[in-house]
Order: sequence, then structure tokens, then C-alpha cells
Amino acid sequence: MNTLLRVQQFLSSALATKLSLLRIFLQSKLIGIVSKQSSDKPLLILGNGPSLNATLTENPLERLAHFDLLAVNNAANAELFTQLRPSFYLLNAVTYFQSDEDLNSYYIEQNKVLYTNLKQKTSWPMTLLLPFRAKRCPAIASLLKSNTNLRASYFNQTPIEGLPFWTKYGYRCGWGMPRPHNVLIPSIMVGARMGYKKIAIVGADHSWLSDLVVNEKNESLLRHVHFYDVEGTQPMKVEDRINRPRRLHEILHKFYLSFKGYWQIKTFAKSEGIVIYNASKVSMIDAFERKSLAEIVETDSDI
Repeated sequence: MNTLLRVQQFLSSALATKLSLLRIFLQSKLIGIVSKQSSDKPLLILGNGPSLNATLTENPLERLAHFDLLAVNNAANAELFTQLRPSFYLLNAVTYFQSDEDLNSYYIEQNKVLYTNLKQKTSWPMTLLLPFRAKRCPAIASLLKSNTNLRASYFNQTPIEGLPFWTKYGYRCGWGMPRPHNVLIPSIMVGARMGYKKIAIVGADHSWLSDLVVNEKNESLLRHVHFYDVEGTQPMKVEDRINRPRRLHEILHKFYLSFKGYWQIKTFAKSEGIVIYNASKVSMIDAFERKSLAEIVETDSDI
């Protein structure tokens, strides 16, 4: 029985490898991928979970200055954005790069507010980390043209799966990553691609299960909660790319892929000599060692 399971697992991995090769051929760019940065600091990824408020309260800006900061998604809408002055800012979801005709009113307004804040607030040099699809987005082109403090570097979102030696090679080349169903996955992988050997994450609550409900119409609804809006949105339908409401098992599968992705990242990071710490005050992620920012800074100071 064990032999049969191993054969089945190998065949499944081999098929996934072939599918990944096809995805890379069709979707990935092999040149112009974000490259190594010249920095001696570790990288701190600022997730948008509500626990980030406690982290920022307990850690003075002097401690945060020990790190290069990477913000994500709608962080520029927060008042603290201009105090934190992140060096990097990563956008991942396809909704940031679609035309208004393909979006509902919620995302249209979200994008309008975000791009306005990035344009008006960013008074320091900052690199936008964007998937290659963003190169075709007029809003991104307009943003980069309107603020000379902003520059762009690009990464491949292509899911890479399959045999271990293959996934490690594809990750290292920047051709793709574990399925990027959450912005934290590309943030960590791009950080590794940029050459950071120590990466910490905060605000990575991932408390989605407590914000998920099914109403009397059997519609699966998710409340979006962030550090800049701890009350959260009203429960909203989770839709796919053709605006079809997702069923509960489909939503849970996306959650599964995100948490699985962190374990795939951990395996890759270990092979590359990269250390990843989860310094979030609250977090459901079980892949990375937990350590506070104070402990990370103290460890670096002792070296």
C-alpha cells in the first residue's frame, strides 16, 4: 500500500510539473524580473491585518528603522503610511489592474482612492512591486508618470507546482511561486528574490474563518477587516473572475492553498539559507517561527 501511495504521489507531482511548465511558457516573463537589492537590513513585510495596530503601538519607529519595510495592497490609505515610509509596496490582486468595465463599484472606488493616495502621499523613493500584468494597466502607467518618487519592478505570479527539485529551481529563477491567493505569498517570495536572507512578517492575522458566514440564501459571505478599518466591511460575496459567487468549499480551498503555500515557502527558504519569522501579534499561520520584532532586533545586535 505504501508503495502504491508513493507511485501515485510521484505521478501526481510529475503531472503538476508538466502543467507548471505549460503555465510558465504561456504566462511568465523570463527577463526583467525584480532583481537583488543592495541592503544590509532584514526585510519587514507589513501585512494589513488588524493586529498590525498593536505591533505599531508596541514598536517605536526607531525599531522599525532596523528593517527595510514592504507595505501591501491598500496600506497607503492609512494615516500611518507617511510615517512608515516603506521602501517597497506590493500589489497582487488582479482587481488592481483591471479596467472599470470589469469591476464592480466597490473595487472601482477602492482603486481610485488607493492610486490617489499613492500619487499624493509618496514623497520618498519607493519601489512598486507589481505582477507583469500591471505593465498593461493604464492606471499604473499614469501613476508612475505622475510621481517621480515611484519606480516599478515586476514579478511573475505563475503558480509553480510539482517535483521538489523543479519547484525550487522555478522559484529561484523567479518564474513563479506557490499559488498567490494571498498577498503575503508574493511578498515573501519577491523578498527572497531581492536577496533578503532574513524576512519578518507582521499584521498577518489570517483570521478569515471567523469572518466567514453563510446566510439564509446559502450565499458564502466574507467580512474584510484591516488595520486601518478594524470594524471591517459588511459581509460581501466572494466572487471568481467571471463574477460568479464562490461556494463555501471553493473559498475554503483557497484558504487551504494559502496556508499550504507558506509551508512550501518554508521548505524553499531553508534550502536558500533564508530565515522567516512571524512577528505578528495574532496569526493563524503555523509555518514560520514566532519571534517578536524586539527579539529579532536584539538577535541582530548580538551578532
